[in-house]
Amino acid sequence: MNLVVDINIVFSTLLNPYSIIGEILMNVQDDVVFFAPDLLKEELKRYSNKIMTYTKLSQENLAVIETLVLSSIHFVSEELISDKSWLKALELTRDIDEDDTPFIALGLELNAKLWTGDKVLSSGIAKKNQDIIISTKELEQLLNKNK
Repeated sequence: MNLVVDINIVFSTLLNPYSIIGEILMNVQDDVVFFAPDLLKEELKRYSNKIMTYTKLSQENLAVIETLVLSSIHFVSEELISDKSWLKALELTRDIDEDDTPFIALGLELNAKLWTGDKVLSSGIAKKNQDIIISTKELEQLLNKNK
């Protein structure tokens, strides 16, 4: 199964690698292939000081954990996403949060769901009758069923 990983999933993993989110992201590569737009790496750089503050990790230790987390994700250049996927994603996120557009666009391009903890995004997309989001709880249930 292919999934696009939202930035909040990566942040959650960095804040607590031993959480269920961290366990799934770093330990189920046999069952799931994770993707993210290159933008995710830029967002991590932008928020690295904030993450260091919350985790109380040194820059070096945070870099080690980031490397481990990011090694489980296949990154895709936004330039490879078709205009059709971008336009549909923009239409879906316009009145919710346009910052999520690259993640939705990549999911549409790959015909993969977006794994996110963003409740506003999830409910906004659901109201548009789109089944393109998977929550951590749903993913956990799916993975347990497939064992």
